[in-house]
Amino acid sequence: MTASDRTLTTSLPLRRGSEGFNTSQDYLVKGLIPAGALCSIYGPGGSFKSFLAVSLACHIASGTSWGGRRVNQGAVLFIAGEGGTGVSRRIRAWELSVNDEMALDNLFRVDCPIFPAAPGSIEQVILATHDIQTMTGMPVRLIILDTLARCFGNSDENTARDMGAFIQGCDAIRYHTRAAMMIVHHSGKDQERGARGSSAFQAALDAEFNVRREGRRNAITLSCTKMKDAEMPEVTAYDLEEVVIYTDSDGEPVTSLVLNDDPRQPDNDLLSSGIPSGVPHITRNHTALWRCINQRISQNKPCTRALLRDDLRAKGINVEKKFSRWLEKLLREQLIVLDGEQIRLLDTGK
Repeated sequence: MTASDRTLTTSLPLRRGSEGFNTSQDYLVKGLIPAGALCSIYGPGGSFKSFLAVSLACHIASGTSWGGRRVNQGAVLFIAGEGGTGVSRRIRAWELSVNDEMALDNLFRVDCPIFPAAPGSIEQVILATHDIQTMTGMPVRLIILDTLARCFGNSDENTARDMGAFIQGCDAIRYHTRAAMMIVHHSGKDQERGARGSSAFQAALDAEFNVRREGRRNAITLSCTKMKDAEMPEVTAYDLEEVVIYTDSDGEPVTSLVLNDDPRQPDNDLLSSGIPSGVPHITRNHTALWRCINQRISQNKPCTRALLRDDLRAKGINVEKKFSRWLEKLLREQLIVLDGEQIRLLDTGK
């Protein structure tokens, strides 16, 4: 008697060999956000990562393609953990510039944090998705938490135990709603080491994206740092445009930014911060210094000799003897300029 002839005694979903290999993967944004997945976009403060999250939310809620990629429409629940009017104004900017000024009826906000590690919060999110489906006739396909820090409560992001409780809560929400979850998160002090907090977070993700501001422009560079079950998309850049959303009682315009999802090649490779090709005799220390300069400038932070020395020391690099030579090399190659104590990039003047 074969196994197929007997009644199975286990409740586990047994499947034979490669059965199911040709099942097509469902998606929210094709090649970018899988359906039902746990995803994250992370970057430093001021990198426009929340604007990216709003853009994705609006495109999914409206069913319009994003960056030339197909979108599966669904309702969206945006948890604006920092509250305030910022997210609502960003959504309105998108409605005005992309959606023919029409309001998005399938995008809902909660302007306060929720805490996935707390059973009560999990229950309320699940109930909210049921209410949204009742109101719209459309299932919630994406839940955005902005940011992880605001939705983490008093727990410690750096401990695997607390992060594990947060992840378990997110998994419970996804299980009961069938929605994907996107967590907006901050990068650590050393951006090259990825997102802040316990590595258990990155390990649990199905997809992860790094966002960096392109110089001091209103633009971002988007890089995929993890894609569990598909090919990694290429690095792309996107511009943000200013939109007047209304005129206040003093007659002055109130503006916000909206992300233009038309992708382009990055102006500078801020993801790897590699020194432009063609510059001879470049060592690892030259590259490390160049990365520190780009990182400070992309974050609108002061960039001086003393601060760069400290940055390199934090990376374990001995700066006592040759730091000045490394800096002079970048000056000779006309990659940077000195403006008093400040160091700036030559090509952008910043």
